[in-house]
Amino acid sequence: MSRPWRYPREYLRLVSIVTSFAAILTPLDSTIVSVSLPAIARGSHANYLETIWVPVGYLASLSAFLLLFGRLGDVRGRKRVFTVGFLIFTVGTIMCALSVNGLELDAWRAVQGLGAAMILSNSGAIITEAYPPWERGKAFGYWTLAVYTGTTVGPVVGGAITSFRYIAGVPSWRWVFLVTVPLAALGYALSQAYLKESERVDEPVDVLGGLLAAAGIWLTLMGLTAGAFEGWSPEYLSLLAAGLALISAFAVRESRLGPRALLDLRLFRSVPFSAGNLAALLNYAGYFFVPFFLSYYMIEVLGIGPIYVSLALLSLSLAMVVLSPISGRLSDRVGARPLATAGMAIIAVGLALLMQLGLRASLQDITWRAVLLGIGMGLFSSPNTASVMGAAPRDRLSVASGTLNLMRFAGQSLSLALASALAASYIPRGVLVTIFTGLPAAQAASAVSFVRGLRAIYMVMIWLVVAGAVASAIRGRS
Repeated sequence: MSRPWRYPREYLRLVSIVTSFAAILTPLDSTIVSVSLPAIARGSHANYLETIWVPVGYLASLSAFLLLFGRLGDVRGRKRVFTVGFLIFTVGTIMCALSVNGLELDAWRAVQGLGAAMILSNSGAIITEAYPPWERGKAFGYWTLAVYTGTTVGPVVGGAITSFRYIAGVPSWRWVFLVTVPLAALGYALSQAYLKESERVDEPVDVLGGLLAAAGIWLTLMGLTAGAFEGWSPEYLSLLAAGLALISAFAVRESRLGPRALLDLRLFRSVPFSAGNLAALLNYAGYFFVPFFLSYYMIEVLGIGPIYVSLALLSLSLAMVVLSPISGRLSDRVGARPLATAGMAIIAVGLALLMQLGLRASLQDITWRAVLLGIGMGLFSSPNTASVMGAAPRDRLSVASGTLNLMRFAGQSLSLALASALAASYIPRGVLVTIFTGLPAAQAASAVSFVRGLRAIYMVMIWLVVAGAVASAIRGRS
């Protein structure tokens, strides 16, 4: 280091290692179940709703508590929240592997998501505090690479594990969770032993607002998924209405708290900030369901093995990994609007091409379409992030980052919940049960019904992405 800084080089390396564990783990445990979900459903005897909530429950907890734990870290100490997050994540992961039924698995996945929210919401702040300004770009570069690594290897690891029925005498679906335990435990041990605690601040934390947001997100997603599958009875309509009411109450509360708010609504007065966040929400809402539903289509309808499914999804992630840094550099020259908007347009085209697939598609037919989606994501992500963060005042960067993360994970949760609700609306109940719970191979008529329903889902999601492209286009030059 050419200039003096308050922390030695050895400590900076430890910070980079520990936060990289965090950056790998949180997306890994989201994507690892995409290919392995059929095997998990069969092994845990989960019904349709319980199967859908294996990924949704994790993402719902993660998105619901991001803002609250980020603020708690700022006020009560980032190391404390970060390390407890690793501990909760580790316990939740072990209990997922030991679950005896789908409902129990869903509950522990929610605990996993709670731990992930504590970890992820404080990772960036720990890096910012530790590294000098002239080295933060490099540090965040390593952190971003770790995020993409977790996203990329998740489907491959899940597919490889579930290509076997048993590993060391244990059903392979349990290893989908056990495989991340050593990494999580090591992250806890290193962070507890070596991270330095941040200064505590004597400021209030809006715990009530955080709980309103969390309850609102959970009830909305529960009402949406259960109502579509079980029928829109007053019970499920009430869940949905209560969730939306709580989210509205959270927004009203935050608008009155000013700088003490978990979500600073004043930031949304900036068109680039509000348009970029809306584009992120709609982009992930329209796209994120693809790896999960595409896996079911390939495994249960086309009869493609999990390891080959994971390779098709790997091509999507690799395209995104390669293009993201390139598009980030290009956005410094031409602005975020053309790149991010073009990326979302390409995603819409990719979804339209996937919608054309039928009962005889080959692995190659799927793979090049997946690559197209990855290209779109690679063009969108970095420029959009740079645009949103560039529109925020310097003293509100942490809040802006937390808001963008909230939009990303809320969009992912909404994508899976909306896709499952649409599936329940367009696909006969018996076909859903057959496909999603791993009952004996579907009859040809069931496969046809599933493909038709999948096309209806694609159509709705295309319009979400198109709406996101419009939001991206109106952000102005940034």
